[in-house]
Amino acid sequence: MSTIRIAQLRESIARRALASTGVTNARITSVQRIGTVFVVATETPGDRWAPHAVETFRIPTPDDTDRNYELGKAPKIWCPLAGWIGASTDEVPGLLAKAVDYARTA
Repeated sequence: MSTIRIAQLRESIARRALASTGVTNARITSVQRIGTVFVVATETPGDRWAPHAVETFRIPTPDDTDRNYELGKAPKIWCPLAGWIGASTDEVPGLLAKAVDYARTA
């Protein structure tokens, strides 16, 4: 698969994860996968207090403990794990570092 196609696929996945938390208007600046965790950095210039954010999401798997569904048939949902916000672009590398450290231990 080409590098461009992989980047497009990751951004599409990140959009779905962000949408699960109600975020639909942010510009995605970075997407990383670390094990079973997606780390998504965004920029929302219209946000006065925290225009930069980094969110972590668990990759969805079916909830096999849900008695309403057969094994492996439960709906898959994105699970937000943790997030960090910042006011300036200079903060983004530090926010990403915190998220990556978190993802490695999650």
